[in-house]
Amino acid sequence: MNTSLYISSGALQAFQQKLDTASNNVANVDTNGYKRKDHSFSEILANQINNQGRLDLEKGRLTPNGIRVGYGTRTGLTQLDVSQGQAKQTGNPFDLMIQGKGFFQIGYPSGETHYTRDGNFQLSVNPNQPGSYHLVNANGGFLLDQNGKPIVLDDQYKVSINPDGQIMLKNKAGVETEFASGQRVGLVDIQNPHILQADGDNEFSIDSGALPNGQGAANYVRLMNAGESQISSGYLEGSNVDLTKEMADLMTAQRSFQMNARAVSYADQMTGIANNILK
Repeated sequence: MNTSLYISSGALQAFQQKLDTASNNVANVDTNGYKRKDHSFSEILANQINNQGRLDLEKGRLTPNGIRVGYGTRTGLTQLDVSQGQAKQTGNPFDLMIQGKGFFQIGYPSGETHYTRDGNFQLSVNPNQPGSYHLVNANGGFLLDQNGKPIVLDDQYKVSINPDGQIMLKNKAGVETEFASGQRVGLVDIQNPHILQADGDNEFSIDSGALPNGQGAANYVRLMNAGESQISSGYLEGSNVDLTKEMADLMTAQRSFQMNARAVSYADQMTGIANNILK
């Protein structure tokens, strides 16, 4: 068995995944609310070969007894980096940025709930109630309130959202009042962000396959109280990707990929030579 061939081919797969992760981060450097992913490696189990008792074969040995033979590396864990992105001022009152932890809840008619940090919302006419609007994102999902219901706004009032997420109304006389139902933007804290799976379009859902047996999304998703995190109206959160670091990681992974590709080629040549000798 050509161990070097298996070690190098396994490393090729791991570094290909690293290249894919870094490339995806670079591609989303300007995506609102995007959270970069960090790719790590882990060593495959190694064997310990003891040489004691074989003194006839160990004469002149300069290294310590015992040889540790490894079998390469593999993808360890792809983690989601939830650190804060840079603020971008837009002036649009329905552009919302979370300062601190938490995610917006996005609901769909199918009953699915997704999570995102992208706070780019706009008004959409509510077909079931003339003169009222929903707040929706670019994918058509509804921004949910603290009760998990789509936020409904009345066109008779000028709407603003305070830092606690509370929806404030201003009537035609300019008097500002709190929303009658106490409606506020519902932020949730996901205690372990690594159970999130990307659903595309900068949204996440809970990966049921990553949950321990007997536990569901409710065990990890907690509705946040008002004031735990601040909401800035008229701002969007930028990506937390550091382009300089990602490009450096990309170049390092590319060089490592090339080195292991060359090692696979050498191992294949050695196998061919051994086969010819046996013939």
